[in-house]
Amino acid sequence: VKNPIMSSHSQGRRNLLLILIRFIVSIIGIILLLVRVSSVLTMRVFIPLLLILILSFVNMGGEDDAGATGGSRYFSLTPVQPHTNPLATKLATVKDIPYYVSDQFLRTVARDRYQLSQVERMVERSYERELSDECKNQKVYKRMLELMAKSKITEAQRETRETLMMELRGFELTRCLELEDLFPRSVPVKDRVLGEMDL
Repeated sequence: VKNPIMSSHSQGRRNLLLILIRFIVSIIGIILLLVRVSSVLTMRVFIPLLLILILSFVNMGGEDDAGATGGSRYFSLTPVQPHTNPLATKLATVKDIPYYVSDQFLRTVARDRYQLSQVERMVERSYERELSDECKNQKVYKRMLELMAKSKITEAQRETRETLMMELRGFELTRCLELEDLFPRSVPVKDRVLGEMDL
């Protein structure tokens, strides 16, 4: 018999570790961008980048009912032990959101239509939050590209600037588009990416 206090403690440590890993990956990505762009950045570009990094890390904090795997004790949005059995929402408003459940869930909750619908609503909310967070991260990354492209003004840096501009033109806010498509009410009209693309 598992000790519920020990398992929730280890789950909390695992969630904290996943958040820390996401932060480190973000730092590495920014460092790689900085190295690729230039070995010396002016303070006027570096300070906004630092602020964006700090704000994106603050956004990464998990919600009460959704850990680093985007789920709860009933499910996970990614396959993580014990949630390894794939399902997709059928009873929620948004259909076909993939999620993973445990063997015990399949034997109990999945057989009760009412309980399953409650869990699928939780899946829907968790997926919406995950899309929202990833959309914010994509916007932060795009803003960093814009700032770095604008900072390149010398003749020697023109090639780097052109490379950044090409990457910027090809960069799509895919998670923002998916959020707007699946959950249009959660995105204010002024913040919609589709509206920016039409202009």
